[in-house]
Amino acid sequence: FNPLPTKPRTYIHADIHSVSLSASLGFAKSLLLFHLFAPVQLIPKNNQVSKISNIQLPSSVSTLYIDGSFLPPSNHKTPLMTYTWSAIDFDGFILESSYNSISSIFPSALRSEVFALLHKLDSLSWISKITVTTDCAHLLSLWSLYVDALFNSRMLKELNYLLWSSIRNVVSQKHLDVTLIKVPAHADDPLNNHVDTLAKAAHIDSHPSSRSMSELLAPCILQFNSLPVDMNIWKFIRDIFDAKSLLTLAVLPRFNPTSSLSDID
Repeated sequence: FNPLPTKPRTYIHADIHSVSLSASLGFAKSLLLFHLFAPVQLIPKNNQVSKISNIQLPSSVSTLYIDGSFLPPSNHKTPLMTYTWSAIDFDGFILESSYNSISSIFPSALRSEVFALLHKLDSLSWISKITVTTDCAHLLSLWSLYVDALFNSRMLKELNYLLWSSIRNVVSQKHLDVTLIKVPAHADDPLNNHVDTLAKAAHIDSHPSSRSMSELLAPCILQFNSLPVDMNIWKFIRDIFDAKSLLTLAVLPRFNPTSSLSDID
């Protein structure tokens, strides 16, 4: 086998059946971060990289307007998320616009905005210089933390970290020059009002096209019941064990007459 790098107080225990490595948690974490998030060194042959978007925008695109919309469950059973975009050329004309719905995994307004950003960056040509306009201030602050800067392990504790990791990969692999700017919401910007209207229209469209959250470009995707876990992993595991403890309590004989397991998700 290929031996892993070692340091003092690291031991290898072996027999004829298996080999195991015991190391400090910090050392294991450093190995994981290096192998999963090391900068891309090689350009894939023929510029072939994984894609989540089936749209290829022309090189004449200079500006992207993006927006997301989120409706919590009220009259419908599940929350609804949609996103929209408009591609603008150098003369200020709309080349193309579209909207899509998103599967309701970890639903939030911010998630729809981040997915809109990822989807449209993935649609750009290689070595594009683009300006992305959004009315979401939080999107700009997270971009400066997790994309414009060197890799920060804090990102792994962030909700939507798989989306942000995918965005980092797209920007790095395609060598994109991206500038995000903030436009006031509900202002007199006709292009921003246009994408805002499209995002809301997607909710009432009876047959919108849908994008799956399984289409991610992160280097490592953890899954639970075949669904990507796009939140703080430690908190997710703790929540599962809290639910398991509650279930263990509920099945005790003293609670059987007054409760039902069907009440617990």
